[in-house]
Amino acid sequence: MTKAKIEPDRILTNFLRANLADPNSSRSGNWIYPDFPRVQNLGDASFPRIGITILNESSRQLGIHDDDQNETINFQIDIVAKKGRLHTVTTTDEALGTMSSTVNSDRFTYADIPTETTGVTNVKHNTVAFGTVTDVATDTLFTVPGSLAAGTVEWSESTGNLNFSAADVTSYDTQAITSTSSTALEGKKLCQYLARKIIRLIRANHRNNSDLNGLRNPVKLNNIPVPFDEDLGLFRQTLEYEFQAFNAGEGL
Repeated sequence: MTKAKIEPDRILTNFLRANLADPNSSRSGNWIYPDFPRVQNLGDASFPRIGITILNESSRQLGIHDDDQNETINFQIDIVAKKGRLHTVTTTDEALGTMSSTVNSDRFTYADIPTETTGVTNVKHNTVAFGTVTDVATDTLFTVPGSLAAGTVEWSESTGNLNFSAADVTSYDTQAITSTSSTALEGKKLCQYLARKIIRLIRANHRNNSDLNGLRNPVKLNNIPVPFDEDLGLFRQTLEYEFQAFNAGEGL
């Protein structure tokens, strides 16, 4: 076990600082803190912000003659975004999947639905861009694949699903499909986006990421949208997580 004498909220803060991209590209420096997020007397450019606090700790001895403790630690992660502050997040060459005969039934979809009309920069097969990418409002407006022109890809603004021509499904069978897209985020949507990114990061990294430094067995307890703060113009999303650790703050 790692012998780092560091408080658990600092460990989780360091993990998120190292792995969570800041959607506010106009600033540099820290925006994630081991504390309730400061929200007053800050300019709009200081948002979004994330604060991490420990709600409670409990423990039990590892054995009758063992003084070491197995700790249960509950964290609160607060995500705060400012009303009217729009941030655009770009995902480059997102791996959507491998072309196959089922691609128009079990559809490829974006991890984050792109911005309407302008959100998709390209869709590629084996790094070669399709000639035309068009958007439709809903999946029901997709062109029948047999009638869709070769080299054309459609994507749905409501679901992020993709639709390929029957000719391309045959021509590019087994080829990797990737796409570059952007998503405009503001207020509640930005809070939801960051909360989901944190959930994905913890799930994907808790077994082997050294930044977590002894925090283990994460359990998501809550993912809660907090009512809009009219006075401060703030949206907030709160995550609650439970982790296990050995000898919290003494030698995780």
